Amino acid sequence: MTTVTYQLLQAEQAWMVVSDQLQQRNSILSRGIAQLERNPKELPMASRLMILRYHLRISLRKLTAESRKFPQSADDAQRIHQQWMYIQQLFFLLRQIDAELNNAKEESEALRSWLDSLETRIYKSALVHLN
Repeated sequence: MTTVTYQLLQAEQAWMVVSDQLQQRNSILSRGIAQLERNPKELPMASRLMILRYHLRISLRKLTAESRKFPQSADDAQRIHQQWMYIQQLFFLLRQIDAELNNAKEESEALRSWLDSLETRIYKSALVHLN
C-alpha cells in the first residue's frame, strides 16, 4: 500500500494540472478544426491541426499506457520519481502543442481571428507545480 506523502500529492496535483491543460488544447484543436473546415480555403490549415490533434492523442495514449506498466512493487520514491518523469514528458508535449498552435496562428488569419475571439485561460499553476 502506498503511503500518502506531500511529494506524492504534489505529483498528483501536477499530473492533474498538465492533464487538464492538454484536454483544453485538445478541445481548442477540435473546435479550431471545425471552424476552419467551414472555409474551403482553410482546409490545409484544418488538416495541419488534425495532424497535431492526432499527435496529441497518440502521445497521451502512449504515455498513459507506459505509466500504468510501472511495477507496483517499486518503492514510493521510485514511483514518485517515475511519475515526475511522465509529468515532464506531458508538459513537454503541452509546450509543443502550444508552439505549433502559435505557428499556425501566425500563418492563418482565420485561425488567428477565431483564437483571439475566445476567452483563453492560462493556468499559471501549471508552471508552479512543474518546476
